Amino acid sequence: MSKRLRAFSATIALFLLTSAFACTHLRHLLGVVADKPQVHLMSVDVKSISIKSMNLDFILEIFNPNSFSVDIEELQYSVRSLDFVLGTGAYKDVITLKSHDKIQVHLPFQVAPDNLVKLMKKYLENPKELKVKLEANLYLGTAIGKLDMNFQEEKTIMRGFVPN
Repeated sequence: MSKRLRAFSATIALFLLTSAFACTHLRHLLGVVADKPQVHLMSVDVKSISIKSMNLDFILEIFNPNSFSVDIEELQYSVRSLDFVLGTGAYKDVITLKSHDKIQVHLPFQVAPDNLVKLMKKYLENPKELKVKLEANLYLGTAIGKLDMNFQEEKTIMRGFVPN
């Protein structure tokens, strides 16, 4: 192998190594999220229940695994139970996650009277347990625009009357 070919090969290898590092570094500088935040539904608290409505509080734990801050500019969610949508909601405030930060976010939710009646009728057909599923879209702010992220998780909010 000639000296020229070795020099050319070494230059190409150095360029490829530098490009990989530069690309990752450039992504961080631009604010492109290298790793999406990790979201976990910690619990669902039943705040109140009556004939007219049911108020729930979804408690999310969100962790930023990156070495830079990430803003969640928008969070929209819907709640399902027993195969139908109970309703939708939105978290209006910007959520700023610092580097390697873990925070809790409370998402209040009210089940409308009509949906509560449907839910209770369906639940009483087979009253083992009542689960709710939170489906959320998070919109992460970056220098190149919003990146979206989907999340869903289910929790039991009521144990039933029938033994398992």
